[in-house]
Amino acid sequence: MSRDLPIALISLAAALVLLFLGMPNRRGESPRFLRFNAAPMIYPAIILIFFGMAFAELITWASRFF
Repeated sequence: MSRDLPIALISLAAALVLLFLGMPNRRGESPRFLRFNAAPMIYPAIILIFFGMAFAELITWASRFF
C-alpha cells in the first residue's frame, strides 16, 4: 500500500488547521501564541512547508497512475 496519499492528506489538514488557528480575531488581534517578534517570519514558512509537502506527496501519488 502506498503511503503517499495519507501523508499528503495529513499534511494538508495540518496546514489548514495552522492557517485557521493563526487568523486574527474580529478585533484584529493575533492569537496569543503568535505575539512574539519572529512569528511573522516563522509561522507562514511552517504553513508553506506543510502545503508544499502535501502537494509533493499528491503529485507522487498521482504519478503512479500515468
